[in-house]
Amino acid sequence: MIICTRQQLEQRCEERGRSITDVGECIISSAGSVLYVDETHASYPRPRHGLGDMVASGLSAIGITKERVSAVVGRDCGCPQRQEALNEFGRKIGIG
Repeated sequence: MIICTRQQLEQRCEERGRSITDVGECIISSAGSVLYVDETHASYPRPRHGLGDMVASGLSAIGITKERVSAVVGRDCGCPQRQEALNEFGRKIGIG
């Protein structure tokens, strides 16, 4: 079980391409602003594992991050768009 705030769960959902309404079934209970979440429930926002996500994870492991690339090129690097394009390509060929 995970204990978090609604804002933290919404952030996790956003990071993982989901909405809070998609994952409502994994919320066990709430007490004020605190949520008790079952991370083993099928609706819990798990990390994506597409081809682009795998490439991003591998590059991040050796220190190449979206933030660093953007800092070097001096503008938005376009990494998220390439990552999603690789994810889509991976889905088409059966990876991820």
